[in-house]
Amino acid sequence: MERVLSGHAGHVPSVPNLGPSDLKTLRQVFDSYGYDREPYQPNSEGLEVLTRLFARGLSVEPGQARQSFHPLDLDRLIDSGLLCEEGRRIKACFQAQRYSGLIFLSDFFRWENDRDFVLSIGPAGNYLARLTIRQWIKLTLDLGCGCGVQSLLAARHSDKVIATDINPRALALTRLNAELNDIHNIETRQGSYFEPVNGQRFDLIVANLPYVITPEKRLIYRNDDQPGDAGMLKRLREIPAYLKDGGFAQVLINWIHAEDQEPTEPIRRTVETGSVDVWLVRNGSKQPDQYIEMWLKHQAGNDTRQFERNRREWLRWYQKNHIERIALGAITMRRRCSGPNWFCAAEVNTNLEDQAGKQFLRLFAAQDYLTGIDDTKALLNKIFIPVDLDFAGDEDQPVACASHGSRFEAKISRASRAVLQKLDGTNSLEKLIRTFSRQSGLPAKEIQNDMLADVRELLKLGMILPSDASPGIK
Repeated sequence: MERVLSGHAGHVPSVPNLGPSDLKTLRQVFDSYGYDREPYQPNSEGLEVLTRLFARGLSVEPGQARQSFHPLDLDRLIDSGLLCEEGRRIKACFQAQRYSGLIFLSDFFRWENDRDFVLSIGPAGNYLARLTIRQWIKLTLDLGCGCGVQSLLAARHSDKVIATDINPRALALTRLNAELNDIHNIETRQGSYFEPVNGQRFDLIVANLPYVITPEKRLIYRNDDQPGDAGMLKRLREIPAYLKDGGFAQVLINWIHAEDQEPTEPIRRTVETGSVDVWLVRNGSKQPDQYIEMWLKHQAGNDTRQFERNRREWLRWYQKNHIERIALGAITMRRRCSGPNWFCAAEVNTNLEDQAGKQFLRLFAAQDYLTGIDDTKALLNKIFIPVDLDFAGDEDQPVACASHGSRFEAKISRASRAVLQKLDGTNSLEKLIRTFSRQSGLPAKEIQNDMLADVRELLKLGMILPSDASPGIK
């Protein structure tokens, strides 16, 4: 592994100069103490030493380090730049995170203000990783790879991954992490956005790009280099040209909308000419003061004066640029050049706690199915089966909700809930409605109108499926 130097002496450390043999042994050391296992349970001095060094950023005695890293030579690890001496103690220059059976090295947050800083795996990276559609494909693009988490995960189901970043330290850390985890199908390319892959098309694009809408531009890992959300919208317009027909792109985004505007409208307008089908998940919208609190709180720490100064500066900028609301979310696009394209959106206000890739394949297949139905009444003859369907709310206003993946919710009628609870994969919707009509005394026509609207919505949200659906929808 080559050593990549920061342009700012005394700031971010050089990427460790460790060869394949050293990295293989280092991974064996991590594995031997269970560093990559969840939940974390300290069960040895070696694990405690590694945790103090690479998770907490604390120092240890040289003797403790020497013993814990055996058979690796401690002096070699110091010379490589992975560890350093501080007084008479040893510290780690990088943090190490466990994620999905892999180990990732990245920068500690104390170097966040350096332009070459490489972010660790945080909530955004975790969200994108759980959202990603994972099926075997030929070529994936990780746009803005950072420490390489999306690249390494995609390498498990791709013939090849191309990882790009404007920051050479990010690319070096991605290569280092790939070698550390014995992954060898990732190619790194330096450059801004799509410049390094001009003319190529991909089966999958994943992108955790700078999307924070602020007056600051100094933190290149999070702040766009264009005013407002202009850079993010530009990327969304560019992405379709880099997708193969049938290829997917999944991107985390923030965008601006007016207070009295349908929140998804700016995104709909941006992608409407891109020959893509779109599923947009909006995780709510925030007023400027709420957005400021979210992004400035951790920077200021206990310095309330600095926080107030920054808050006033950001508020003035939002007011000057007439920014009323900022939406947060993720967009999944599929390139499709034949036939009219569709746009779907839904709001989800809960954390994504498990994998949602299969769910999103189902959502796209379900919407394709719905667009092929000219008359909603045709659904009456269909037999439906529940998939990840659960219920919440009270008796007067029941709610259907997805039990896994993105937790979509939809208000439904009381009659719809009663009928949906009877879905058994054998009786048509019309037959179930008639049965419920006889039991409840409600007119079948009255039940039918609400039922069809609710069924269509639950099909859209992937909570029920027709029994005659193609394998792709299941």
